Amino acid sequence: MLGEADVMKTIQLMPGVQSGVDGSVGLIIRGGAPDQNLILLDGIPLYNVDHLFGFFSIFPPESIKKVTLFKSSFPARFGGRLSSVVDIRTNDGDMNHYHGILSIGLLTSKINIQGPIVKNKTAFNFSARRSYFDILAKPFMTGDDKFSYYFYDINAKINHKFSDRSRLFINAYNGKDHFYNSYNDHDDTNEKYQNKNNMDWGNTIFSGRWNYIFNNQLFSNTTIAYNNYLSDIKISTNTTDDKKNIINTYDSKYHSGIRDWSYQIDFNYNPTPNHDIRFGTEYLYHEFRPEVVSSKIANAINGTIEQDTTYHNISNSKIYANEVSLYAEDNLKIGSKFNMNVGLHFSMFYVHNKTYLSPQPRLSARYQLSQNIALKASYTKMSQYVHLLSYTPIAMPIDLWVPVTDKIKPMRSHQYSFGAYYSGIRNWEFSMETYYKNMKNVLEYKDGVSYFGKSAGWEDKVDMGIGRTIGIEFMAKKSIGKTTGWVSYTLAKSERKFGKESINYGKWFPYKYDRRHNVNITLTHKFSKSIDLGASWVCYSGGTTTIPEKQTTIIQMSGIGESTGHYIDDAPYVGHRNNYRLPWTHRLNLSANFNKKTKYGMRTWNVSLFNVYNAMNPTFVYYSTKDDHDNKTIPSIKKFTLLPFIPSVTYLYKF
Repeated sequence: MLGEADVMKTIQLMPGVQSGVDGSVGLIIRGGAPDQNLILLDGIPLYNVDHLFGFFSIFPPESIKKVTLFKSSFPARFGGRLSSVVDIRTNDGDMNHYHGILSIGLLTSKINIQGPIVKNKTAFNFSARRSYFDILAKPFMTGDDKFSYYFYDINAKINHKFSDRSRLFINAYNGKDHFYNSYNDHDDTNEKYQNKNNMDWGNTIFSGRWNYIFNNQLFSNTTIAYNNYLSDIKISTNTTDDKKNIINTYDSKYHSGIRDWSYQIDFNYNPTPNHDIRFGTEYLYHEFRPEVVSSKIANAINGTIEQDTTYHNISNSKIYANEVSLYAEDNLKIGSKFNMNVGLHFSMFYVHNKTYLSPQPRLSARYQLSQNIALKASYTKMSQYVHLLSYTPIAMPIDLWVPVTDKIKPMRSHQYSFGAYYSGIRNWEFSMETYYKNMKNVLEYKDGVSYFGKSAGWEDKVDMGIGRTIGIEFMAKKSIGKTTGWVSYTLAKSERKFGKESINYGKWFPYKYDRRHNVNITLTHKFSKSIDLGASWVCYSGGTTTIPEKQTTIIQMSGIGESTGHYIDDAPYVGHRNNYRLPWTHRLNLSANFNKKTKYGMRTWNVSLFNVYNAMNPTFVYYSTKDDHDNKTIPSIKKFTLLPFIPSVTYLYKF
């Protein structure tokens, strides 16, 4: 979209993976929730990976070396989430040559430069990206209305080689979204009204990793990291008279975030060619700052201050938590046809004088049935100690991460998977994988309550229940030749269930991201070194939401004591949780690259067409009412579409 290649959207084209909202980068993997994905940047867990309210990720492709996705068969070295692991590694830097990429598009401009600081000794890699909505919008603003939005990412990495056995990597990332708008108005009394809104949210990460080779059988990685996610919102309104004297003013500040300090050491031990043993430990010190809200109100008459009051509403003070994990795994070969990975991940989480322990066994196996046919199976137990409180289907800066408490237990899952893989046709790979996952202590908001930027009392607004998801995935992939790509289809079902006196009367109901059918087709064709074309088509059935089905009549009580009475009123009626299934979503994207070799590198013009046939896919639906022919009010469901047909042009120069 808008010429921005995005790793997270590429992952969404894999079988078993969907987006939360059409066009967004959120990952819904095998019936899980968005907060059930462990996303790692050079081994550091991230809590927010979104720009522009979830429609772009914080990972510019130019800075990335490798991405690995685990949907099941989780190695024991990973833990902390239920549904997936996305392991993203950044470029280390070239120790011998300087080269880079410069890109200018409709949305952002990007630069990537890497090369030696000291040849064969020290290298660097630097990437930066910035959007310019704020710059493009300036000419269209009036004097009374101001609007500004931009985001940026900065990645920096230094790779230093002490010797053939010792190497140091230093990483830094900083990214932010900034939103600002102000509105001025005048009335007939010459009073001036001004409203200002300012929002900033983003990540800052620093890490150091030391790689040391003890001998040809044992080496280690030691990582120390600092990770800070912060969200700040400021709202200011004031009214002044024609002499610029303040009549009244209101200022509000909202502050939330999460900060981690971590230490991790991992060992790889290869005692024999048939054993690849990994073991290690990690310690995470969490500082949760769910929210701090302060406000100031002042009133004046004829320039004299009558009221000047400051309120501090700390909904939740800082929460400190300690998380420790130990793991060991062995990837062993038994004969020429059988491989097995056996491991154990053990974790401990301490918060509010409460300790949670979780042993998590892992087992996966691969059997080469013939030269072209392989069978795979796995079992994984996972635990999760943090939750994301979110009110909207898109990522917002008021979304809050909170830890488990003495009332809310850790989420746990057991996942079983089995797959068959065939490579008997030249340049083609075919796969089928089926899975079943059950979950415990998953959260849903109770009927009639919701979260909207307030963490106070959140434990009383949710219930813990169980979940189950089952599915089968098919994929045909061609990875060699002028024409490459894949076709995938997923058939899946995801449900939730809570207590009899709780949500949906204790009956199973479909999860909000329960999409039964999902089809992805991705193709790339190289006509020559100068021209290549790409296409992707996605089609999936709608998720679910809770919408009133009809109007009903209820009896309301009124009055007190002897004057008590009643009256009849109309109200919307909801039969059960997630009773409405959204329409299907389908979209075709096309792109063309026109390449030309120049004296100093390669120049590329990219032309992209997002949502080619302008499918009006539902970003979300909402309940409304309308009058029928008899002037009776009846329920109505309305659809909101955010992403229509969007063309774009991007200029890329590799040198």
